[in-house]
Amino acid sequence: MNKNEEQFVFNNDTFEEQEIAQMSALMENEAALRKHRAELEKRQSKPSLSECAECGTDIPEARQKAVPGVELCIDCANFSEKRW
Repeated sequence: MNKNEEQFVFNNDTFEEQEIAQMSALMENEAALRKHRAELEKRQSKPSLSECAECGTDIPEARQKAVPGVELCIDCANFSEKRW
């Protein structure tokens, strides 16, 4: 095997390793998306709360209808989103 062939084999191994790493990352992302969708479906299948689970204030009926399975008032939901 001459130097050019060795170089090609080395580059090929690197390419395969990169491909494997990319596929692994894609699979992890897909798993995370599936988990998130399952959690969303589970949450949406529950009835909306009439009172916020965090602060206890009333959740407007329009919000309850617009967001199936809602548990937080708008203020608590905004605060929760800002923490992420």
